[in-house]
Amino acid sequence: MLTSEFSLARRLTRMARFKRSSLAWQIEAAISKIHGSEAAWYVCDETIQILGGMGFMKEAGIERVLRDLRIFRIFEGTNDILRLFVALTGIQFAGEQLKDLQKVLKNPKANWNVLLGEGYKRAKRMAGFTTGPTLVPHVHSELTAEALLATRMVEAFGATIERVLMKHGKNIINEQFVLNRIAEAAIEIYGMVAVLSRASRALNENSPTGQHEQLMCNVFCEEAAGRIMGNLRGTSGSRNEARYAKLAQISRQVVDQGGLVQRHPLGF
Repeated sequence: MLTSEFSLARRLTRMARFKRSSLAWQIEAAISKIHGSEAAWYVCDETIQILGGMGFMKEAGIERVLRDLRIFRIFEGTNDILRLFVALTGIQFAGEQLKDLQKVLKNPKANWNVLLGEGYKRAKRMAGFTTGPTLVPHVHSELTAEALLATRMVEAFGATIERVLMKHGKNIINEQFVLNRIAEAAIEIYGMVAVLSRASRALNENSPTGQHEQLMCNVFCEEAAGRIMGNLRGTSGSRNEARYAKLAQISRQVVDQGGLVQRHPLGF
């Protein structure tokens, strides 16, 4: 969790800079709010766990903090809605690019160079090569491996968004199980970039904490990459789709019943 809080600190710093500039920062704000409110809750809950029974006592002061923190996942936009916002906003940009490609396909002879470029990009992607900009030139040389990993995550994310849009089209707004995984992957990618930025600055400035921050960056990026790929893999596949259909069916049955469908184990 310490590496996660390291990521959060950098995200909030970047947000402050965005607000002082003319850049659009809605997605970054949503991501920071989601992660910040959930991380604060986790830290407070773990503090009570460590304190044991004393954590419940007013003398410790933690029980009030826990109650106060709970509202942050609701105020300023619930985290559930913000996750949909993060996913759909990113998908909207990719959808516009696909629309442009569809226009090109209507007149392939006049746009053969564009089609050739798109085909080359997809061939590189299938071969395991990146097709977009790399983060390597923007980070300290000691973080090259982490920058390459983040670049691969961005590439995998883009390919997944394209595949999801081609499969679901406009109906993607109804695929909330898929959208949630896309949002989680986007949040993790932003965290990787934020951590790389902070650790690079510390190393470039020869900060006394530079090596420590590099170590946390390494751990966070490795763990985040695993979570990202897990979420991206969960957006497709017959087994995942069948499981999502079952979850939707269970939800409808509970709503129709107005509560639990199964009998209470004690017969109440």
